[in-house]
Amino acid sequence: ALGQAQERNLLGKDILGSGFDFIVYIREGAGAFVCGEETALMASIESRRGMPRPRPPFPAQSGLDGKPTIINNVKSLVSVPVIIDRGADWFAGIGTEKNKGTAVFALTGKIANSGLVEVPLGTSIATIIFDIGGGIPRGKRFKAIQTGGPSGGCIPARFLDAPVEYETLAQLGSIMGSGGMVVLDETTCMVEIARYFLSFTQTESCGKCVPCRLGTKQMLEILTRITEGKG
Repeated sequence: ALGQAQERNLLGKDILGSGFDFIVYIREGAGAFVCGEETALMASIESRRGMPRPRPPFPAQSGLDGKPTIINNVKSLVSVPVIIDRGADWFAGIGTEKNKGTAVFALTGKIANSGLVEVPLGTSIATIIFDIGGGIPRGKRFKAIQTGGPSGGCIPARFLDAPVEYETLAQLGSIMGSGGMVVLDETTCMVEIARYFLSFTQTESCGKCVPCRLGTKQMLEILTRITEGKG
């Protein structure tokens, strides 16, 4: 895609004879979870170990190679063309009063139709699971949904009608996070789910802070003993 844009002079030097230069580079990471944190991401791009650093200075003051840096995720950037094309009022008409636009989720787990889904912010959990995801296979009962990736939380069935928006998910003990949605049914052991995600965060911890470096290890040992019947 970048090559095609450059061939058509939509990217690069002197775009369409305007005298404006805009060059896009792609840097492939190694998949480290901690590099989702902006300062660790910049360190990785600079060929250093992906470790977060204290702030200030903030990236907007001193970021990549010590220069002021603005960091956005892909979803923010892909929203720009459609907002320019259709206008801010159109975009603001999607979602809720406090949460404008749409959200993209990777819907997976005990669900009939898994995959990437995009919904207006404020859409209920029930709508995503049953209307879009097709419900729980084999007639099983819905138990909970884990949102926000490994650092997120589990939302039980009694909150099925809750809207998916930043404030509501935070009130329910979860986060929007990386946009993961893992559906759990009545056969799922919640302790095992906690152990599973904790094993990931413990492995991916950068080890810089004591509570994370030692605390996650001890928590994982406790949950492992419980799941092995040694609680």
